[in-house]
Formats: sequence, C-alpha cells, structure tokens
Amino acid sequence: DLTYETAYLQQAVGMVNGLKADAVVFTGDQVNKPEDVEQWDTFADAISEIDSNVSVFHIPGNHDVLLSEGMVDVTPFSSRYGDDRFVYSDKKVCIVGINSNLIKSNDPREEEQFEWMRSVLEAAGEDVVKLVFCHHPFFLTDIEEEDGYFQIQKDKRHRYFDMFASSGVSAVYAGHLHNSSEGEYRGIPMKTATSVAYQLGPARQSFRHIVISDGSLLSDEMVDL
Repeated sequence: DLTYETAYLQQAVGMVNGLKADAVVFTGDQVNKPEDVEQWDTFADAISEIDSNVSVFHIPGNHDVLLSEGMVDVTPFSSRYGDDRFVYSDKKVCIVGINSNLIKSNDPREEEQFEWMRSVLEAAGEDVVKLVFCHHPFFLTDIEEEDGYFQIQKDKRHRYFDMFASSGVSAVYAGHLHNSSEGEYRGIPMKTATSVAYQLGPARQSFRHIVISDGSLLSDEMVDL
C-alpha cells in the first residue's frame, strides 16, 4: 500500500510548483523494491504533476538498483531514467549528480565516475555555484567519523572532498539517511535531505530548498510538508 508515501510526495510536488523552482533533484530511493513495476509507476505518476518548466533530475539510491558482491546493476533505474549521473549548467549554476552506489559498493566503475565528475566540475569554470548530489552522504557530521551503514567509507572521503575543494564545489547534498544531518570539511557543507515520506529519526517529512542568485548560494533550508 503506497497511499502514505504517495500523499506526501504529491504534497511535495504541489509545494515545489508553488515555489516556481528551476530544478528538482531526487537523491535516490525513488522506490523501495527495484524490481517492483507498480512502485516505479506510482512514483512516476506522482511526479508527473511537476510543472513542465522545471528541470527534473534523478540519481539512484540503493533501493533503485540491484547490489551483489561489489557490483551495481543499474538496470531497474536506467530503464526508467537513463544515465545514473548527470550534469546541468545554467544561470551561473552547475549541478552534478553521481551514482554513490558505485563508491559504497567498491564497484570498479567508481574510478571512471570520479574522473568524469572532476572533469565536469573543472569545466564549469569560476564564478559558478557548483553543487554535488549523491544518495549516500560522505559523512554525517565529521569527516573522521567511523564507517557505518549510511555514510561513504572513511578511507575514501578525503580524496573526494579534496577534489571538491580544488574544483570550487559550494556544497554536497545526499539522501539515504531518512533524517537530517550536517557536517563540513574544508569549508564545504555535507548535508542530507530528509525523506518526503518515511523517516528513521525525529525529522519531519520535508525537502531541501536551495536558493541561488547571480552566482551566489543565498540560502538553504528544509521545508516541512
């Protein structure tokens, strides 16, 4: 029964339309069971009401793909949404989305994705707000925190955030936690967005509203449903 999830998602869509957003990024776990066609269809129906003027982007969560022994099968996701990563540039903003399952699962394709991400971030130039979106947060509050189910492995975090710093990334956003968390390293915030439906902590159902104007990140807040 997807009634609960659908109701909150529809409410979020209505609020996004009211904000007249330029873009929306879904940070993964569009569904709970990657092989359940009904779940994919229900999700697609709900978000179809997003205003046609809004650019909509998707990256895969761990529930959108098939995972086995260090390999990530993105077919359930890619058959619906194509590539498992994206780059979007407009109005002095560069948004990059990656498949963090490759990092978390030690998939051999992680390195190629890393080099692609570095290339597109550097190609975006200066005086541009650069944001990175992924499903798994690199860390919750401290880059030196111990490994856990939710975050990227500790031995990989510095490499990514050092690259983000040298490439001029303004902030990194993730999902997966079904709760809210914030940390920072080298002046770059690492923030999660809560789920628009089921939570694993005290956070309310919400989405993150990011406001950028003339090459500056003006505000970033959670909007409760």
